[in-house]
Amino acid sequence: QSDVKSYHNSASGVAFAGRTRLKGVLISPSTSVTYNTSFCDNVSVSGTYDVPGTTTCTVTIANHGLSNGDRVYLNFTSGTAQDEAYTVANVATNTFTVTVASATTNGNVTMYPEILAEFDCSNGTSFYTLIPGEGILAPNGIYVGIPNVAITTTIFYG
Repeated sequence: QSDVKSYHNSASGVAFAGRTRLKGVLISPSTSVTYNTSFCDNVSVSGTYDVPGTTTCTVTIANHGLSNGDRVYLNFTSGTAQDEAYTVANVATNTFTVTVASATTNGNVTMYPEILAEFDCSNGTSFYTLIPGEGILAPNGIYVGIPNVAITTTIFYG
């Protein structure tokens, strides 16, 4: 057990790099549209993606180790696909698909395969969630995935 610290952010990124526990989350949306915010273990792998004008996005990451139904956070580092948590389908050794908003785009992607917690907000009201017990173990630190909208988070960890 250690002292609880906090980190405030308004964009996706690493909140803390190192072994810790996620103790609580304050999410402050400024819009009433439903969005998902993800808190991930800070381990990522990079690859490419292609959306050929449908809602099916094919992600290519060598030996990704995923199974159908897994949830992952995808940070699209080029192109126009939306950063968020997705459910994996059509898994093969080096590829999988996710369903995205219809777009023709491709580029590079960074995947965070272990989501510690996800929270949906669907109105403009801030809310706090306390993680019970000792919190959620983040062996490699905490990466916060915020959609590309006006949402800020404050995490409490230690």
